[in-house]
Amino acid sequence: MFDLGRIRAQAKGDFTEAWMSTAKLLPVDTKVSLQGRGKPHLLRELIQKSREILLRLGFDEVENLTILPDSDVSKQYGPEARVILDRVYYLAELPRPEIGLSNKKIIEAKKIVGELDVKALRTILRAYKKGEIEADNLVEELINALDITDRQATELLSRVFPELEKMRPLPSNKTLRSHMTGTWFHTLAAIQDKAKFPVALFSVGPRYRNEQREDAHHLRIHHSASIVIMDANISLSAGREITEEILRQYGFSDIKIETKMATSKYYAPGQEQEVFINHKGKWLEVADIGMYSPVSLANFGIKYPVFNAGLGIERLAMILYGIDDVREVAYPQFSVAEFSDEEIARSITYLASPRTSRGRKIASALEQTARKHKDEIAPCEYVAWEDDLVVVKVVEVEQGKRLIGPAGFNEICVADGTIYSDIVPSGEYSGINYMHAIAMAAAALIEDSHEDLPYQVKTVRHLSDLNLQIPEAILEYIERQQKKIGVRGAVFVTIKSHFKGRKDKVEG
Repeated sequence: MFDLGRIRAQAKGDFTEAWMSTAKLLPVDTKVSLQGRGKPHLLRELIQKSREILLRLGFDEVENLTILPDSDVSKQYGPEARVILDRVYYLAELPRPEIGLSNKKIIEAKKIVGELDVKALRTILRAYKKGEIEADNLVEELINALDITDRQATELLSRVFPELEKMRPLPSNKTLRSHMTGTWFHTLAAIQDKAKFPVALFSVGPRYRNEQREDAHHLRIHHSASIVIMDANISLSAGREITEEILRQYGFSDIKIETKMATSKYYAPGQEQEVFINHKGKWLEVADIGMYSPVSLANFGIKYPVFNAGLGIERLAMILYGIDDVREVAYPQFSVAEFSDEEIARSITYLASPRTSRGRKIASALEQTARKHKDEIAPCEYVAWEDDLVVVKVVEVEQGKRLIGPAGFNEICVADGTIYSDIVPSGEYSGINYMHAIAMAAAALIEDSHEDLPYQVKTVRHLSDLNLQIPEAILEYIERQQKKIGVRGAVFVTIKSHFKGRKDKVEG
């Protein structure tokens, strides 16, 4: 693993040096075998299913524009446009600065690169300003034209030309589409004079909303399966029937459609409806449908009636797959899993465990011997295992102490998200006691050893003291729920093994 703290500190002090030197940390000339079958993203699976449904029903697929001028919003919403634009993402641009090459800069540049072709450098800077050189190609152009190293080119930009660091974005009138309707108008206007009617199109893609926050029901980027039907005879009732058939293809049968009280201005008055499906006794909205307003259509030069329906892919996924938080649909890698007591108990595993049947027998013998003689008073020792290779004993030499401490056979349990120990199994029992876990660690060491080995556990404060571990995800869950891992206690176990291959005599 990388020493992240060290790398970050090095990069903060000298990024270029850190960038160059840390390359040697990466493996070279290795091979990695990818075994098994890859797992698709749930959202992509549903997008593919949506595409197949719409293609099967006779819709042609198109790719719609993503970037639109903000004037489009006024064409759709009229006087409401300024309010609607509050939810729209505006794009900003970085204007390329005029980079002069003064005598002072030339001197600084020569300190970095040595001999400098000033004319070639001026040519590159001029071409960059004009946009003839892409920003991500600038370093490569400097390397080739000036015959310098990657490191020198990077230092040249950072130390000699501070104008590049001072660039600030300037807003434009370009926006990211906040819904598919905004971009359908352009597509329909472009094809209306060359298409065969009825025109039935669909597009599945992202919508970008400037939400104040992301939560269980809101994402700033979400996906829509959007359809349009353009035809002189298309009506809301005809479009509604087609929408119901689409939903039946997903497996929904109990469908309800209601007219919205307030109509979005790009739909005709009273011609916008919400579509609900009955899921586990609750009516959940899955789509919005309507007939585009003739005003909006005229503003984009469209001469025919258009029906539109938009289905939220993430909303469909939440219903179809029983997920309550939309963030888990889109970004499962960032979602925090929930774990039952049973799952937590099952997740507790050994840090070390014997690989062989012999090793497992040694572990079992250690646990049985310790349990049988746990209350014997020291000094005492008991042979737990002996074969042709090794003698293994449980011992205690301190006068007056018991062979095993008071917590030696505590059981590992889970209740209400907390891992704890008890003298008898309770809650959700893991099937592991202190001595069993300790014996597994000792046996793992002994089974392949050819030397005498002592193994001792005194006071337990952490799972690792017991040769136990839990996955990182479960640890995060326990900490987030403000639960505890309460495994503590005095164990005082000493295990000794003697390898018979040694010339010295086996003691006692």
